[in-house]
Amino acid sequence: MRPAEIPFQAEGIMDALNLGISEATYLGAEFIGLTLDNGIGLILRVSPDERIIKILVMSEKELPLPPLGIFVRSDGKAYNIYIVDKPEKLNEVVGMDRKVIFVEVISGVLEDFLREALQQ
Repeated sequence: MRPAEIPFQAEGIMDALNLGISEATYLGAEFIGLTLDNGIGLILRVSPDERIIKILVMSEKELPLPPLGIFVRSDGKAYNIYIVDKPEKLNEVVGMDRKVIFVEVISGVLEDFLREALQQ
């Protein structure tokens, strides 16, 4: 799906998507992360032609989504990562009236974890 087709409403989402995807394309990366004001993270897997191929959710708490795995940071903090199998339900799971507060290209250990988990 194209960024404009993402079925999730949040303040600043389009600017964050455009910036993140542009940066990922420039760097040859395939994952971008958006942090929401409630602490939940959206992880988007993007293709070189700037399409969103997969949407994941990262949260410290359990959510009603299919699990991908548990990522443990170097400081021991654990995050649940979920697969968004029905993007149209994202607002219900993540919450309404959210705001994007941070966008980044995902790299390093988290990137390796995501690649490996998605290959299984």
